[in-house]
Amino acid sequence: MSVTIMSGEWNGRVQQIKMEDGIITAVGDIASNQYIGATHIQTDGQLLPGYIDVHVHGGGGAEVMEGTEDAFEQVALTHAKHGTTGLLLTTVTASPEDLDKVFTAYEPKRIRNGAEILGFHLEGPFINPAKPGAQPKEFIIPPSESLFLRWQSRSEGAIRYVTLAPEMEGAELLIKLAVDQGVVVSMGHCNATSSQVSQAIAWGAKSVTHLFNAMSPAGHREPGLAGTALGEDRLMVEIIADLIHVHPLMLKTALRAKGPERAMLITDAVKAADMPEGEYGFGGRRVFVKHGAVRLEDGTLAGSTLTLDRAVRNLLGIHALRPDDVNLVTSLNQSRLLNLPHGRISIGAPANLIAVSADWEVTHTVVRGKLVHRA
Repeated sequence: MSVTIMSGEWNGRVQQIKMEDGIITAVGDIASNQYIGATHIQTDGQLLPGYIDVHVHGGGGAEVMEGTEDAFEQVALTHAKHGTTGLLLTTVTASPEDLDKVFTAYEPKRIRNGAEILGFHLEGPFINPAKPGAQPKEFIIPPSESLFLRWQSRSEGAIRYVTLAPEMEGAELLIKLAVDQGVVVSMGHCNATSSQVSQAIAWGAKSVTHLFNAMSPAGHREPGLAGTALGEDRLMVEIIADLIHVHPLMLKTALRAKGPERAMLITDAVKAADMPEGEYGFGGRRVFVKHGAVRLEDGTLAGSTLTLDRAVRNLLGIHALRPDDVNLVTSLNQSRLLNLPHGRISIGAPANLIAVSADWEVTHTVVRGKLVHRA
């Protein structure tokens, strides 16, 4: 049995968290005799459930679309340094054959280093060509049940989250199929009207992909997806808080409208995350990183170099988020949406924890009871 005890501040006082074989088994004041044979991680910071990123394409010089386990692990290692203990490997719009390669390469039972891979987020190709963002338009196709089932089979059921355009022909059938399989359907890269969004919610859609970006905008007569997302309590929203994709005032507006209970911080990170600025590839296209922004040659934003620790500091810095609500937008909401036991420091929960300093720098990352990063 592997036993680890982590010490730090939790709920306003110094406590210890005991972890056995990757599960939290005790929280509080741990007796000294329980330390015998255990690995002790002493921190001077605040303890939190590890962050969960449901939308991440790459990092550390690797990207999901490489379609190799080495790339998947590099992404997981990179983001673990920044407090992410669980993530969804996120694809981009590509040919069916390229997506076949990605899903076939995934080994569900493989033991990896870094953040826990919780499955896949299929972003595209079932989106609206009128709102591609940086997704390659030549591979955008209508929603297809057969392709979804093919990729779900190749990944051994690892697709947990799908972004699609609900106004496209075939969306109803795919949404209902995905929901029936326990997959979260998120609306994005779309030009849907408010009524089309409401219809998709009735079919089972529960989330909105990178709020405000690549979607029908909020208008005072036609709310579009952006406006409907702000006012619709049944929808969770993803937010890219790099202060580039969304203006700080709109970040405040979104969090005030949704409340911290219905918002999730994401990175939308590409392989350039945690790397020097310069030229990189993203889903087969050239992107350029300058002043923290990732853009195609025509200037279109193409993902980010964001990490979740920086997203947290950004929101705290503009007073859009209270420290007490960090766990909601970084972990607990994601866990609830994906129906996972993560996002909690309680007996029986996965032992995925981080420690942060007073200025919210991540000092320690623990995944399933194993220390994977120490600053």
